Amino acid sequence: MSTLSPISRGLLIMALGIALMSVMDAMIKHLTDHLSAAQILFFRSLFGFIPLLYIIAKQGGIKSVHTKRPVLHLFRAVLGAIMFVGFTIGLREMSLANALAICFSAPFFMVGLSALLIGEKIGFHRICAVIAGFIGVMIVLQPDDGIFGGGAGYMMVVAVSYALTQVLARKYKESETALSYTFWTTLGMSLIGFTFSLFFWQELTFFNLLWCVAMGLFGTVAHYFMTEAARITSPIIVSPMEYTALIWAAVFDWTFWHVIPEQATVAGSLVIVASGIYILWRERTQSHESLSL
Repeated sequence: MSTLSPISRGLLIMALGIALMSVMDAMIKHLTDHLSAAQILFFRSLFGFIPLLYIIAKQGGIKSVHTKRPVLHLFRAVLGAIMFVGFTIGLREMSLANALAICFSAPFFMVGLSALLIGEKIGFHRICAVIAGFIGVMIVLQPDDGIFGGGAGYMMVVAVSYALTQVLARKYKESETALSYTFWTTLGMSLIGFTFSLFFWQELTFFNLLWCVAMGLFGTVAHYFMTEAARITSPIIVSPMEYTALIWAAVFDWTFWHVIPEQATVAGSLVIVASGIYILWRERTQSHESLSL
């Protein structure tokens, strides 16, 4: 890999990260038949937190996660818990491909939230891309079946929550590091998951515990790969690789649950992906124009 250019390495690492994240999503869907959403949240955060401690030790200990905004991290932890639980509950009622297609509407919410919270200007091109993206979401949702039925409502909550966490990270990027965001959010989600799992505890077999361990490890390694890819290249360059998760979702749906994506899901996903990539392309173009001034 050392002979590859930074862009090629970044794209390859991001692709690996997305593949691992997709495996974790499939594990979550499997566990929804055996554990409560609160338990899955707790174990995902707990077993993802353990390797995180190793990274912190390597980067200077507790000083590396010092924060000036504890309330911000608490809010992000609550949003993260809502996002994860919503995703878990939604997966009980819908396929991975449908779920991810709706979740990929997050960039469109980010455009509006960025304008509202950060003051970013929204041009005509972005507005058109957002409208097209939401048309894609409507195609996937198939309103005739009920817009927010079958878990779709949960996935919309996931998309909005994710968009808000990302916008907050951008708003306070000067005072907080990526490691501090990850540490405090994961810690908060662990505590929230543990608290609620006490009220919704279901029998945990040794086999399912192994699934939980694997879920946490896969998620942590995936997050590391995705962060590293953005570090060595540019988030705008590698972000389109996230849409390969739709391919993995379709493969896992067919392999493990014998579900074939509907035509509406495929068509809507193509519109969502095209709109999302166009927004990323516009951001890249505008950032280059700003640097040239």
